[in-house]
Formats: sequence, structure tokens, C-alpha cells
Amino acid sequence: MRGNGALLPPQMKSLARLLVCSLLLITLRKDALAENLPQFRPALLGHHKQSLINTIDTQMLVKRGQGDGFVMFGCAVSQYGSGYWSRTYRCTPNTELLQKEVLGRIDGAMFEPAVYKGSRVGVYLLGAVVFAVRDGKPHLRIFLNQEEDDLKKGDDFIAPQFASAPGNSQFKGIYYPPQAPGSPGLASLKLNVNEMGQVQAASVTYEHPAGMGFGTQAVGPIRDAAFIPGFRNGKPVACQFNWTIVFTGPGRQMKSG
Repeated sequence: MRGNGALLPPQMKSLARLLVCSLLLITLRKDALAENLPQFRPALLGHHKQSLINTIDTQMLVKRGQGDGFVMFGCAVSQYGSGYWSRTYRCTPNTELLQKEVLGRIDGAMFEPAVYKGSRVGVYLLGAVVFAVRDGKPHLRIFLNQEEDDLKKGDDFIAPQFASAPGNSQFKGIYYPPQAPGSPGLASLKLNVNEMGQVQAASVTYEHPAGMGFGTQAVGPIRDAAFIPGFRNGKPVACQFNWTIVFTGPGRQMKSG
């Protein structure tokens, strides 16, 4: 009696072998990618052509009269690395051109995606743009999630990034205060986050406008949120840092999962 394999013509045998090999390679590639991902990694600017720092048109800014300026921004970065949903805040005077350029470029920029417990995830990050003109030549630097003291010292530190962590059912999102639905506002919090990205303590340091409840609405839910832990010298660490959320549109501000 002939085996089943003998009933297949040579062409079908070759095709079957090719399909089996292809499936095996796909499985091995997925396993290799999973193994290569660390437990945690913050979203990073990267050094490619679509990196935010490589897409900002510094020559245009100089030609249009942009002088020295400092701009802080917040933006979301998807699990695939694409930037979106950007905001600026706490900017020095006369930086309207710089702000517009930064916001316009974030939507087309590609970041290195963040990793949370071995999987790529979306994050909301904060950054600072420093623009200076010396002898008519532009100089641009961008820092992600750096604390003011670390910026001054030039330390290698990236503060924790809010993560859209799958399976985190405790965090329900941050909403507008009932007394200020849809109104613009800002809340700055001081957070203690451990090396696993868990919030250990949270307090309000500043809110605007004062007395409208933006701080309370942010500090309560954020205790249940997941973060990419802070990274110092390339390693995850427990840390205390300042985190700001800008309220700019109606409804919920951010949701995990």
C-alpha cells in the first residue's frame, strides 16, 4: 500500500514543503522578535530620517525670524512608533513659530516605540525643545521626559511615560472636572513610580486655572495607571518626577488598554 505522500505529484510536494518552511520561518521570526524585546523600554526619538529632530525645519525658522526659545510638549506615540495628539505648554515668549513647527512635525514623525512587559505599547510622553541661533546658525536639541535638574546637569535620564498597557482594567481614564466640562486647563503632578512602572504616590503641584478641579481629576485616577519606568543610564529605576496633563478638548483625556 502506498503512503499518502506518494499520491501527491512532485509539484504539490514541493509546494507543501515550501509552505511548511514558510510557516516555520514566520514562527521562528516571531519568537526571535519577542525574545529580543526587553521587559521595558521608553519611546525614543531615534536617529532615522523621520525622527522628530531630523524633520524640524531649522533653516526655515531662522529665515522667518525665530530666535532662542524653549518649548515643552506632550504627545502620544503609537505601538508602531507614529506620533500624534500633540500639545505645547510652558513655552518661552515669542515661540509661536517654533511651537507650530514642532506640532506640525510630530504628526509625521516616527519614534522608537515603547515596550511594556515585553510588548510594544502606545505611550503619552513629555518632551522639551531647545532652539538657539548662534552666528546666524540654528541649533536644535530635543529631550524626552527629562527633569529640570537633569537637563541642567546633562544627565542620562528619561522619566516614566504613561503607557496604554493591555489588561490594566483598574485605570478608567482622566476626565474633565464636572464644573469645567470642555474648558482648557492644566494639571502638574509629582509622581513616585517604582522600577516596574507602578505609581506609589501622587500629589498635585500646580493647576491652571486654580480652583477648577483639574488637579483632583488627574491625581486620583493616575494612581491606577501604568507607566514605563524611569530610565537612568539606560536602566529602569524607581524615581520621583513631575508629570503634566493638558486638558484641551471635551471628554476623557487618556485611556489605558
